[in-house]
Amino acid sequence: MNKISIDTLNDRDPLLKLVQPDNFIGWVYSIDYDSALVVTNDAWKAKVNGIPHNSFLVASSFNPSNYASVTSMEKEVILLRVIGTCKLPQDDDMIRTKIDNYQNQTDVYLEDNNKGYDPITQNRLQFGGLKCRVLGTFYMKNSELNMGSDIESFSVSMRMGVYMPKGDALSLIVNYVDPIRKNRFKEELTLLGINKELQPFEIGTVRYTSTDRLHRANAADRIAFHIQPSDFLARRTAVLGMTRTGKSNMIKQTISVVKSIADNCQLPIGQLVFDINGEYANANKQDNGSISDIYSEGCERYRMIPTEGFSHLLNNFYSELQEGLTILSELIRENKKDGSADIDTFLGMSLEQPDSLDEPGEYKRWQVKTALYKTLLKRAGYDYNGTFSVKFEANKKVREAVDAVINADAEPGCEVHFDPNNSLSYEEALKWFIAARSANKDKKTTGKLKSSSGSNWFDEECIAMLNLLDGHNNNDSYIRGFRTIECGRPYHTPYRTQDVCEEIYQHLMQGKIVILDLSVGQAQLRERLSKRIAKYVFNASMNCFTSGQSPQNIVIYIEEAHNLIGRNMDLSETWPRLAKEGAKYKIALVYATQEVSSVHPNILANTENWFISHLNSEKEISELAKFYDFADFKLSLLRSQDVGFSRVKTLSSPFVVPIQINKFDPEKIIAEKGQ
Repeated sequence: MNKISIDTLNDRDPLLKLVQPDNFIGWVYSIDYDSALVVTNDAWKAKVNGIPHNSFLVASSFNPSNYASVTSMEKEVILLRVIGTCKLPQDDDMIRTKIDNYQNQTDVYLEDNNKGYDPITQNRLQFGGLKCRVLGTFYMKNSELNMGSDIESFSVSMRMGVYMPKGDALSLIVNYVDPIRKNRFKEELTLLGINKELQPFEIGTVRYTSTDRLHRANAADRIAFHIQPSDFLARRTAVLGMTRTGKSNMIKQTISVVKSIADNCQLPIGQLVFDINGEYANANKQDNGSISDIYSEGCERYRMIPTEGFSHLLNNFYSELQEGLTILSELIRENKKDGSADIDTFLGMSLEQPDSLDEPGEYKRWQVKTALYKTLLKRAGYDYNGTFSVKFEANKKVREAVDAVINADAEPGCEVHFDPNNSLSYEEALKWFIAARSANKDKKTTGKLKSSSGSNWFDEECIAMLNLLDGHNNNDSYIRGFRTIECGRPYHTPYRTQDVCEEIYQHLMQGKIVILDLSVGQAQLRERLSKRIAKYVFNASMNCFTSGQSPQNIVIYIEEAHNLIGRNMDLSETWPRLAKEGAKYKIALVYATQEVSSVHPNILANTENWFISHLNSEKEISELAKFYDFADFKLSLLRSQDVGFSRVKTLSSPFVVPIQINKFDPEKIIAEKGQ
């Protein structure tokens, strides 16, 4: 059969594309369901520019030139991966021959490397064995190329030629997607709200080993590896590797790809980046621009300290009352310096707002409590943006009792009267509440201040805050009082009127990239804010789903993931729950870490996409080897420290592919946007 006929068959039968006669490298001399042993020759290896460790090989028993007459039993191609070498039966004899020859030499450098060998011996010395892992079987079904992840059967006596796939053959192998999976793409994209066909996008090129002098010598040898867009939306992706091995580069690539998908499909996809080191919010020397520079119109940046170009990541304690109280309570418990009963009462109170219609009495008491709490914050040095004022209802008897204390030493005609019903300034509120504390303790009058219904006007929580405000307990002994709550000032900003979590979620609903620059500020505060924001996003999407609506697509990126989804964490906690259940609510998670063994095992087990670069610990590699066929790359992962050299397993790919991740190129992305 001539070449034209083969090319014609190639178009009809992709199986033939995998077998390239020019790249023949040997024969299978032993095979079982899991592995194959291949005999090869130095001359054949040289012809294909070498056979690197972990490279792909294909084995078949048919002759491509006689494909029309091949039996159905033989119409299959077995995919192999080189995992090492093996001894041939005659290797010991060949070694003796080599040693004998070396012992007879008198010169170190020989003009003829074959000196001392006859042609037959020289030919036999060139043969060696390769040990290969069986990755699966390619075959045709319903006029489509299929791949099984095993061998259905094998013949011990059948001679199988082995070939080194290059060019189109290698591209077909590394970018193979099962037909069933292809058909599911459209269904999954429709569920995600995408009604446009998406093309796979290039993420890198095939690279077998750290030393790539031969197998990637020419541009034509660098076969592109593509990933499917649907693999990453509403999925979990692990980016694992040591510092400075390309994790951040991979995340930047993913962010840009997701943004491209959103723009092409005119579908808002929110992206939330927990930027631990500030490298996504700010340009650095390695990049020609940051994510925020490239997508300036669709990007919002947040920081914990006031910075031009950044929104405040902190909340306003005066407007977010319960959140501020929660933060204060945690800080005081951790750094408790005041062991008074008033502090214990303060730590146990709540500022949740009751319904003004269903519980009018409780609502009025809440107004008094919040006014007192705000005054306490102000005295403790919490900045207030604008003019401070509080307003609450106080009956006539309460006002008169407080006025009596305030005006006890006033000259006739110089009395002052404060009415909380009309609002009080900070100075007025401070004076009023301290006087109210005295009036409430005055046993010579009617006893404690009473409400119109006859109950105590101040409850225990208010009395505790009055004592903190005044700096004395019920026995008028000195306490640290309001100074105890000063510890929360770094967690507060006066320049916010809306809950930061709600604001961030609204940006995500608009399809924006939200970058939380966590590189500045206290680590303790960073962890708390991160957890609270993640919890809000998760709950908001879950509530949307449970109410019968379709949540919006969101992708969350976190680094140092072992600190957030550690192996000992309860699965009911925020981060593990987001990682485990988020996909159901259209929340994709991309997490990066260098400590594989520290990540919760349940999360690892449910991760669909893996990008693995250099790991310097056998412990971490052993943990990784439990998943898919990463065990084949144990030595390579331990030794190869090349930036961007990764082993990749995606949802659509049936096996791990070693690739060199493309460098994130802001200039290229900006140029493409301008076209």
